[in-house]
Amino acid sequence: WYQRRVREAVVSTQSTGGWRVEVPLLTCFSFCVPASLTTLSLWRCGLNRETLEALLPLLSKAPVKTLILDDNPECAAHFHLLLTEECSISNLSLRGNGMTCENMTLFCSALTHNKSIIKLSLHNNKISDEGVITLAKSLRLNRTLLTLNLSNNNITDRGTKAISEVLTALTLSHEEVVARRKLVSESKAATSVDEPPTTPGGRVKERPGSNSRSGSHTALDKKGKGGASGKAGKKQDKIDKPSAKDGRKSDMGNKGSKEDKRKGTTDSKSKSKSKGPAGKKYQEEKEQEPETVEFQNPLIEGNLSETDGKIVVPGNYALTCVNLNSNKIGNSGLTYLYKALHYQDNVTMRRGVKGLLRLTIKNNQLDLSTKHYVDLMDLMMRRDPFYEHPLLEEDNSNATAAT
Repeated sequence: WYQRRVREAVVSTQSTGGWRVEVPLLTCFSFCVPASLTTLSLWRCGLNRETLEALLPLLSKAPVKTLILDDNPECAAHFHLLLTEECSISNLSLRGNGMTCENMTLFCSALTHNKSIIKLSLHNNKISDEGVITLAKSLRLNRTLLTLNLSNNNITDRGTKAISEVLTALTLSHEEVVARRKLVSESKAATSVDEPPTTPGGRVKERPGSNSRSGSHTALDKKGKGGASGKAGKKQDKIDKPSAKDGRKSDMGNKGSKEDKRKGTTDSKSKSKSKGPAGKKYQEEKEQEPETVEFQNPLIEGNLSETDGKIVVPGNYALTCVNLNSNKIGNSGLTYLYKALHYQDNVTMRRGVKGLLRLTIKNNQLDLSTKHYVDLMDLMMRRDPFYEHPLLEEDNSNATAAT
């Protein structure tokens, strides 16, 4: 009874904080998890590898989009278990878990081909420059992640350089070139199977069809045109034609079918009304959920070039927001960021893509009076989607004053 009532209840958020969660509790919860659960928060619950593995069946049963696992340092090396092929998580928060550069190796290899994570928060960990370099390698191929929080992770100019290089043009390594050739050959093989065979002149070959009709068919056709068989055909046509009375009866039958359809629609409406306001609210929330969009693999992207015998592809223009607050970034790292965003601004204007729209670098070891910092802040202000030009603001104020 309890399981049935919990499943029928419209629960979208489940939050637990400061209580130790063991495997039996997660197993029990996975049996009665509501189908409407979209947000799950387990803050400071003492999770480890066993509890994380017990959490996977629960995530497969419920459409959880937001998963918060902050302050669970015991499973810092096992978060890659969450990024499976069936993963439906779009917002993942792993703040304050003490993740190191060694922990980032498995996590980033799983993140490379993940197609669900849109927002990732790694605030207040111990990733350092080595972990950021590993993360930057995964961002070379990942085009799903939009928002990345790397604040308070002891990142210096070296890690900032790795992030900046991902935002510009990318030179493919030997392994990536081999993977690209394999993908291109597979796509060509798939298209060649679907396309029909062609002649040397370029015309499509037609399969030999049975256009010539047999003698029996032609004889039947000749009989059908005249003679006794023709008369029989006419009689059959008269029999097949419905009379006026029959037509009325058929109309009555159609009306009956229409009435049945109306009854069916009224029954469905009454069923939908019986769901109540809670069911309607859940249905509206489900309709408002954004659909996951699959991006093309950057290795087979068409906008590539070749310089000095190496293949160059566009960088990661999917990232729209990056947080680098409270790190150890100096003026050299600021220069890397400015050059990358200046390059991206010119490229995105030509190609019509967005690129990075928000960048925060507060509480770092920066000289705020340098030209690069002023130019970078001005550039990011103009790229902000909510930015309004001062002239437009003055025009709007004048228009309101005139009215």
